[in-house]
Amino acid sequence: MNSIRGWLRILWIGAALIAQGADSGPADDGILFRETFTLAEGEIHAGNLLAVDSVLVLEEGSRFEGNLILLDGSLDLAGTVQGDIASAGAAVRIAENAVLEGNVVCIGPAPIVDEGAAVSGTVNAVGEFALPFTLTIAEPDGGAGGGLYAATVMVFRTFLLSAVAILIVLLLPEPAKLVGRTIVHRPALSFLIGLLAMMAAGALFLLLALSVCLSPISVLGSVVMLGAVLLGWSAAGLEFGRRVFGVFQARAHPALMAGIGTGILTLIAGLLGIIPVAGLILIFLMMSFVLGAVILTRFGGQAFSYLSIESAPDAESRCFDRKG
Repeated sequence: MNSIRGWLRILWIGAALIAQGADSGPADDGILFRETFTLAEGEIHAGNLLAVDSVLVLEEGSRFEGNLILLDGSLDLAGTVQGDIASAGAAVRIAENAVLEGNVVCIGPAPIVDEGAAVSGTVNAVGEFALPFTLTIAEPDGGAGGGLYAATVMVFRTFLLSAVAILIVLLLPEPAKLVGRTIVHRPALSFLIGLLAMMAAGALFLLLALSVCLSPISVLGSVVMLGAVLLGWSAAGLEFGRRVFGVFQARAHPALMAGIGTGILTLIAGLLGIIPVAGLILIFLMMSFVLGAVILTRFGGQAFSYLSIESAPDAESRCFDRKG
């Protein structure tokens, strides 16, 4: 499940917050974060629900009137759901007495549908694909073993993304340079564009995923988004690496700067992921900067207007030269 965490979680949580204006808690349209939600026999819940790393139990005779979005965690459905179920990395089980009046779309583990379950819509499962970040760095059982596993995953992810950054800078030096300079010179605009893009993409991917015919488009869009994030993250690592080497007054190949800078940024992001909720928000903000810069430069293919700022002093100097 670790491979599904990260960008989909960030995108979907942001989309839910914007689209629904949800308050914390299970009442009406709401969000659950690492909680247990049980709908007992005879109880009715009205409203959509976004459950992040939570355990949901809908007992036989219960009724859920709305859509369910699951990011990690689990769902044990024995009652009735009047809506759709969308899952990313969650374990979904639909018992024999359950009634589902909508569709089921699962990214990651396929849902378990017991014989006799009444599903009016379709059941569609999309295989897992790797994403750059995980927001949970400890195994559910905790303990020393879980901490060692989490540290191993963090180190492996750091080296992996550092290697990706080195390859990107070697193969695409100019796009990486343009994206990195856009992050530095236009941080506010990059953040705004990236934030809007993630919100819009999250809502769009979710709608496409709920449509069985268009779910492959959702996966394709996620892959494009992943490519944009990797390019932006590597470009940010390049700029960060330049400054690290500048502090020590050392010189190195840009690819090496990108690898070291990306590794440091990845470690920072992994440590931020330890912080519940706040860590998620901070990583979300970091991703907004890099994604916005990639969009502004059209994947590094076209320089943004910051070049006019850099060229302005040159123009003035030429004027002074002419006067002299």
